[in-house]
Amino acid sequence: MKKHTEKRKAGSILEVRCLCSATPNVCIHRVAFDDGKYAVVRCVTDVCLVPGHTLTRDAQGWHYDELILKLLPFEYVGQTESDRGFAEYQ
Repeated sequence: MKKHTEKRKAGSILEVRCLCSATPNVCIHRVAFDDGKYAVVRCVTDVCLVPGHTLTRDAQGWHYDELILKLLPFEYVGQTESDRGFAEYQ
């Protein structure tokens, strides 16, 4: 398992799209991070996060409120690329 040696990272959840045609339901989240990067993320457990809430990462992993989440692999990108990637999930 990859160890995260970076300092704490935080991002705000901007948008959520629920793909209800999938079984089980799949929620896609667009996140803006404090360092100016963006990402389109999905939780392993198909949890739907709430826009406006914060997603953070530290040595223990990703956190949302009091939960520790496992996210599927994602890429840090610019705003335009995150807009395009989020729009593709339909």
